[in-house]
Amino acid sequence: MERMRRVRNGTLIFYYVFTAGAAVRCMMRDATVYNMLLVLAAFLLPAVPRVVYRLCRLRPVYLLETVFDWFVLAAVSFASLFGGYELIPYWDKILHFLSGFLFAVLGTAVYFAKKPGHALDPADAFNASLYTWMFAMMSAVLWEIWEYLVSFSGADPQQVALTGVGDTMGDIIVCTVGGLITAVSCWKYLRHLGENRRKGLMMHLFEAYYRENIQNHP
Repeated sequence: MERMRRVRNGTLIFYYVFTAGAAVRCMMRDATVYNMLLVLAAFLLPAVPRVVYRLCRLRPVYLLETVFDWFVLAAVSFASLFGGYELIPYWDKILHFLSGFLFAVLGTAVYFAKKPGHALDPADAFNASLYTWMFAMMSAVLWEIWEYLVSFSGADPQQVALTGVGDTMGDIIVCTVGGLITAVSCWKYLRHLGENRRKGLMMHLFEAYYRENIQNHP
């Protein structure tokens, strides 16, 4: 845990240095109210895990925080502030694809947090995997609804005027694929409990959270 705490602290230092530079670049390019809110969000988002820990009385999971920091860096600091969407083709789709993995892990954690006894059981493989996938798809739908509502403010993150339904469906599809891959990983992980098996990053992330906040809690 101590090693992961140091990794997270190092990630956080890099995050804020890069974000500060990206914020300056963004404001010099276009100092709109929307961009100012993006800058504010970029500086506040790394604190979200700590707020959730406190509100839900959870123990910290430094691997989760580190992955969260890198995703926010890619999605907000690099993509929106630094201009990553224009620099890398399909960066938006890559981010939605990765979000499918992350929300699927969250779905797996929710499933076992709500299961009586919280035990990891091979019998849960199908139900947990299906729940994981559905959770990822739900996140994609809710995000697209949010982007559509934001479009009424004058900003157009969903590109309604340019691509409309095509962009929305593309985002939902790639997030769904990311969730499906994580669901398959979850199914394999639960089917082979106790055996000498290989785990991917997503199940490592789930396990870290499970050990700290689910396994020994009533």
